[in-house]
Amino acid sequence: MLKKLTSRLFLFVVSLFIIGLGIAGSGHAAEFSADMVQKSSMGNSEGKVFVKGQNYRHEMTMGGQKQIMIFQKDKGVVWVLMPQLKMYMEMTAGGQQDMSPPTPEEMEKMGDKKYLGEEKINGYKCKKYRYTPNDPSISTATIWISNKLNFPIKTEMEGSSGPMSMEYKNIQEKKIPDSLFNLPAGYQKMSMPAMPNMPGMPKQ
Repeated sequence: MLKKLTSRLFLFVVSLFIIGLGIAGSGHAAEFSADMVQKSSMGNSEGKVFVKGQNYRHEMTMGGQKQIMIFQKDKGVVWVLMPQLKMYMEMTAGGQQDMSPPTPEEMEKMGDKKYLGEEKINGYKCKKYRYTPNDPSISTATIWISNKLNFPIKTEMEGSSGPMSMEYKNIQEKKIPDSLFNLPAGYQKMSMPAMPNMPGMPKQ
C-alpha cells in the first residue's frame, strides 16, 4: 500500500512542479475545476482538480481507494487525505520533504524557458513554452499556459524516468469554496513514508 501511495505522491510532486512552472510571475489568480488526465511510465490516472489562485486540490481513485491531495499555499503545506481511513499525512514547505512549487526566483535559477508560439488547447488559447533545466538530471518540459486562466492546462515532460503528460479537460470557470483547501475535521495524522529519489525531478 505504501509503495502505491509513494508512486501517487510522486505524481503529485510532478503536478506541483508543473504548477510552479506555470504560475511563476502570474499576474492574476485562476479559479476553476477540471478533469485531469495524467500519463506516465508508472501508469495512467484520471481525477478531478480544483484551483483557486495558488491553492490546489487533486482528487483521484486508484485501486478502489479514493485519495485527496491538497496544496495550501497560504500555510505552505501539503495534505494527503485518505477518506476511507479518516487519516492524513502532512508535508511542509522547506522541510525534508519540501512539496511546494518553486518560486519565480528559483525558476530563473533552475533553467531556461523558451516561448514557442500560441496553440489552442481544449478551447483555450495558450502560450506554449519549453522549459530546459540547467541540471541535466531534471526533466525538460513543454507547457501550454492558458492566456485567460494564466495557468498551465497541458504539460509534457521528458526525462530518464520516461515521458509524462498531464492535461486538464472539461474546464469550468466558477467560484471554488475555500473549504475545499482546508483539512477536514475528524481526521487523524499519520507518519509520512520516505519519498524515493526519482530521476528527472529536482533534488532536495
